[in-house]
Amino acid sequence: MVRKSNTNPKAASDNGYNAYVKELEAKLALYEKSEIDEGSAEITVSQTDYIKVVSLLPYRLNLCTREKGQGKIYRFDKFGQTKKIIYSDLVDILEVNREFLEAGYFIILSPKVVRLNGLDEIHNKILTKEKIEQILAGTDEGLALYSSANERQQKVIVELFVDKLIADSSSLDLNMVDRLSRLSGVNITQKAEESRQLQAPVKEDE
Repeated sequence: MVRKSNTNPKAASDNGYNAYVKELEAKLALYEKSEIDEGSAEITVSQTDYIKVVSLLPYRLNLCTREKGQGKIYRFDKFGQTKKIIYSDLVDILEVNREFLEAGYFIILSPKVVRLNGLDEIHNKILTKEKIEQILAGTDEGLALYSSANERQQKVIVELFVDKLIADSSSLDLNMVDRLSRLSGVNITQKAEESRQLQAPVKEDE
């Protein structure tokens, strides 16, 4: 006599599938927990940590911890200058000088601090020192990078070109200068010449 199996093939299949789904769900939960833990650790910043900040201006930039130039002042004298600022001071600077960051006058080199202070969107719109240097170097991406900058940072880039023309015209690609002049609406070569004449020492009458 042949015995009939009480095992339902469909039920067994369903049970196997359910077990597989549960296993995947468990792995996903562990993965998500790991992501959350890593994210939490990533945005932990001590008040006494030193945070690197870079000036993107070709002239002096003063970042103050209190309004009207009061409090502690961090002074930058040139484009690309980097300083380490205590995080507690940087928080005050962001409160007082937030418009400078939005304009792209400086950039924070700590992704943790950017994330913690909700500055991701602002930071993503700022051209970094390296991208500005690509424009100055006359790379193929230069004009596109310039066009992607906000209006105030575009003015700063033009000023950088003017300064470099005054200091050493051979350091720039003159084709790039011409193309950027047309794109910006500023005659960079003429502006550099006018600035050079203003900076020239006045000759005394003999």
